Amino acid sequence: MAEEKTGRRRWPDGYDPQRTRSHLVSSALRLFEEHGFDRTSLQQIVGDANLTKGAFYHHFESKEDLLWRIQDEYLETQREGALAVVEKGGDPLDQLRALVQLSLEGVAEHRAHVAIFQQERRHLTGERLIEVTRKRDEVETIFRSVVQAGIDAGRFRSDVSARIVTFGILGMCAWAFQWFNPAGSLSIEDVADQFGAIVLDGLLQD
Repeated sequence: MAEEKTGRRRWPDGYDPQRTRSHLVSSALRLFEEHGFDRTSLQQIVGDANLTKGAFYHHFESKEDLLWRIQDEYLETQREGALAVVEKGGDPLDQLRALVQLSLEGVAEHRAHVAIFQQERRHLTGERLIEVTRKRDEVETIFRSVVQAGIDAGRFRSDVSARIVTFGILGMCAWAFQWFNPAGSLSIEDVADQFGAIVLDGLLQD
């Protein structure tokens, strides 16, 4: 990769829209997480990516549009993963364990996405907010359906609310972005095993 005298990135093999978009998203993720959405300017994003505002507006309508796309892409990966778990069928116990692992793997692989989703989604407005809320609710519904299936099948305790259990599981998994260290002594699989044990020990019918 080379640079023009203006400081703008110039790919040696020609303009690459996907690479340009990827650099803008990576810069936004880093800056939004470090400084917050409000305190990050569009100029800081393009400057950090070593690109121009023209390149930015080729891919995104605004800073809010970029925030929405970051959150939407993360939620879509979680939604697709959760759907794949339930579409396989099987014991609700195994499905719930797999969903816990899916959530924690999302935190490990997309930590900045999760942090920004938790801290910055209040800045979305209009249709963007509606769309992110819809996908978030879809993920919650998938989790809740598995918990309810376990209750209905007599695998989980009948004296718990599937809705409250679901909120507890998702909150516990999402908050791992605050403390999970990929370079630490525990792998995300180790954490998933322990979280799964905590959740399932509390849910299993005696």
